[in-house]
Amino acid sequence: MTGKPLVCSIRNPHPITIGDPRAEFSSGCAVVDVTFPSTKSVDIGEITFKNNYTALLSIKLKVREENEKEEEEPAESDGETTLTWVTGLKNVQLMPDPHCEDRAQSYYRIKREQLLTPPDNVLSVRLVLQQPSPVWLSFGLDDIKFYSPKDETSELMLSELVNGDMPADDEAMNDIRKRVKENKDIPPVEEISTSLQQMWALSETARINQTEASLGRFDVDGSYDINLLSYT
Repeated sequence: MTGKPLVCSIRNPHPITIGDPRAEFSSGCAVVDVTFPSTKSVDIGEITFKNNYTALLSIKLKVREENEKEEEEPAESDGETTLTWVTGLKNVQLMPDPHCEDRAQSYYRIKREQLLTPPDNVLSVRLVLQQPSPVWLSFGLDDIKFYSPKDETSELMLSELVNGDMPADDEAMNDIRKRVKENKDIPPVEEISTSLQQMWALSETARINQTEASLGRFDVDGSYDINLLSYT
């Protein structure tokens, strides 16, 4: 069983061009960038999506690692840690034949055990899509979702804290258990965290879609509409 959905911002597929981008030439390759809340990294338990005529899929993960670990690719420093791009999947075949429609719109599920690198401490994901066939005018992935791993240990600890037997002489722990039971109106930590991540996703979407056009002023050709003037 999978964990909870992860809040993320998914950009539209960006085609990779060769030479003049105005030329009508398709390289058959596109990338989809996925970012998570910048306040923390995430652990990925599962990835699901619906194929949209993509033949091959590769997955790159931007992870936070300790500096003493070996780096797979050139990395950038982030204080005491290192941000490194690693390969999660490489050229996995989604369509048996790129020129035929078989599995062109199938649903796929990728578990963390299937990835080449454990998807832990992930800051962003890059999906590399390939479609070498000229038969299809466009390709991509739809309904992309990320899920956290199922954390059975934390749920067991919370259950023991609320319902388990506590030592009679441990007054502090008994007081914690009593306060947890009585304060039913306090939202769970997971609910608060989910709300904050949803707020981040909305702000990130607004930032991506914001216009660069100037709002301008109230004057037209150096003159103001008399209805907009106020007298004091």
